[in-house]
Amino acid sequence: MKILEILNYENLKIKWKILFFVLPLIFILTISFGIIIGTIAIEQADKSITEINKSNLENMAEFTRDLLLMHHITKGKPDLNRESFETLRILIKNKKLGKTGYIYCLDSKGNLTIHPTNEGDNIYDATDYDGFYFVREMIQKKNGWIRYPWKNPYEEKYPFKLTRFVYFEPWDWIIAVEAYEGELYYEAAIVRNYLLTKIILIIIVSILISIILIYWASSTIAAPLKNMIAVVRRIKSGRLNEKIPIESRDEIGELAQNFNHMVEVLKKNKEIEKTLNQKQKMASMGVLASEVAHEINNPLGIILGYTSYLEGKVSPTEPAYKYLKEMKKETQRCKKIIENFLNFARIPEPIMKKNDLNHVLDEIINFAMNHPDINNLKIIKEFNENIPLLKFDEDQIKQVAINLILNAAEAMKEDGQLIIKTDFGSDDYVDIIFEDNGCGIPPEHLGKIFEPFFTSKPKGTGLGLAVTKQIVKQHFGHISIESAVGVGTKVTVSLPIGEE
Repeated sequence: MKILEILNYENLKIKWKILFFVLPLIFILTISFGIIIGTIAIEQADKSITEINKSNLENMAEFTRDLLLMHHITKGKPDLNRESFETLRILIKNKKLGKTGYIYCLDSKGNLTIHPTNEGDNIYDATDYDGFYFVREMIQKKNGWIRYPWKNPYEEKYPFKLTRFVYFEPWDWIIAVEAYEGELYYEAAIVRNYLLTKIILIIIVSILISIILIYWASSTIAAPLKNMIAVVRRIKSGRLNEKIPIESRDEIGELAQNFNHMVEVLKKNKEIEKTLNQKQKMASMGVLASEVAHEINNPLGIILGYTSYLEGKVSPTEPAYKYLKEMKKETQRCKKIIENFLNFARIPEPIMKKNDLNHVLDEIINFAMNHPDINNLKIIKEFNENIPLLKFDEDQIKQVAINLILNAAEAMKEDGQLIIKTDFGSDDYVDIIFEDNGCGIPPEHLGKIFEPFFTSKPKGTGLGLAVTKQIVKQHFGHISIESAVGVGTKVTVSLPIGEE
């Protein structure tokens, strides 16, 4: 009963229904097409094979005349006993057409000037098996075709020869290319048998290929439904960027179009929800920032005040003066970072000035090398010295760089390596590339890595990359991350070269 239920047409899947109807039609069409094409091909082969061989005779005669003409132009009329002509003679004598075809030359008196076996003989009065003076005919006409019967002493039957002869006027020679006509028909028979074998084989192979292609086509027709189910499952898991490709305008195509529209609506609703959450986070961050900034700015102000006081007491020639200067500069930068944290929701505008990007990065790398969290990190600089001056906020770009360097250091074990490159990117951008060999970022985190407060670190705030992206965006640039777990992470920051 189960087998009968499976074989029931209503229970068959779409692809099996297509196979059930289409395969018999394909069998009939393939066999009929093979028979028709085979018949036409064989008839055409019988008609054209002789003409093809005649064309070969024609081409061989013209080729020989060209050889003689070249010799005539370069060396004049030949002396049959000179070595200069011997090379040409051997070349023509050795030229064969099939198994029996060959070339020979004779003068107007019937003397064989070039011949594979009878060179020097006079054949002016030679006749064929019926007594026809075919040589006289060639000498008289000078150009044309001759078909005549010829029987060698060792042959029981007399086959026909087909000869193409042309006249070479500079030497008053006749060039003849001939072959047994039976060889031409023999080749036609071989071609006929070959075609029959191939056509039968093609019909068999075509049927097998048709079965495979029909099965593939039927599976392809049913594939959109399978794809739709797969897309629904992926959307259910949260991947709202998935779409069903619309490849037709039938019912399946209309269903796919409506489904994609439904997904777009869901995606917009998700974005609205994300925006609302973002606003809530920004409001919370504003409250947190105001409280934290007040608590941190006070000690920073004290440190900055004492540093300025000591800076005034130390002579610029003393080594400590340089360090005090650097401490004051970095303390001021810390205060600015707190201000940026406080003003993150208000999107503060950067102070754009022309700067040497390589020099700024070199300063921040030197500072990072003395940072306690980066003492085991090896930083390799690969700067393109041809990069022009760029307009950017030096402090903000330094903040971007130190954020990315610290992230790389946290992702790597001891003796980790970070490569920092600068080079020309695409579309008039300069790229700053931070490439480490750390633990990498899981794929499920890549889509959320720039969201405020999102972090996978136990003590992280989730603001580092969010601030970084915001700064890059304010510089009319863009930032991208490529990462593989266990391999490393590559962060590319692109800044525009133009004035705007």
